[in-house]
Amino acid sequence: MKTIKRIVEQIMFQLQDSWIEFGYAVNENRKKTLIRIVIVAVLIGGLTLVMLTASPIIRTEQVDQLIINDLPTKQIIPFSYNQGDQEIKNKKAISVMFTKPNGEQYQAAMTLLSEKEEELNRKFYYYPIIYDADELKKKYNVSPDKVTFIFFQNGVEKNRFTFDSLEDVEEDLIPELNRLPMFNIQAEKESS
Repeated sequence: MKTIKRIVEQIMFQLQDSWIEFGYAVNENRKKTLIRIVIVAVLIGGLTLVMLTASPIIRTEQVDQLIINDLPTKQIIPFSYNQGDQEIKNKKAISVMFTKPNGEQYQAAMTLLSEKEEELNRKFYYYPIIYDADELKKKYNVSPDKVTFIFFQNGVEKNRFTFDSLEDVEEDLIPELNRLPMFNIQAEKESS
């Protein structure tokens, strides 16, 4: 016990002695010390700024390289990272596919869209669910594991369907995509 107490006292004494020596060094070379402090502060600030700006740029590049370049059809217009929400708000009418860029449903949907590209009569946007899955789940009520198609008019959802809600996916997917913007007709059918 005495040994531990002695070691702690010795460490405290050395720290106190080092602090006093540091104070003397600062007082003797105030100009140099001030310059060093400013340089260190600028370096820390610069590195922090680089880290904060680099993360979104890296994520954008990852999305572009891994997802956007692998889309099977020109009918799908991909959103770049952090671009989707703004596009949905700004467009008068927009159809969007939400899904993560892997999984069984994603692969099946992409295969079908590739095979039946000629039957699609309109383009739609692809919102990849990658980094902000929880936020998108809350905002648009979508499951990252499901392929969800939503039609927005002036930023407001008007119609939606999911890939797994279709009875015969191979026969129904393209017609449903083509009808997605026709939410008025669908609402009239349901009310009559």
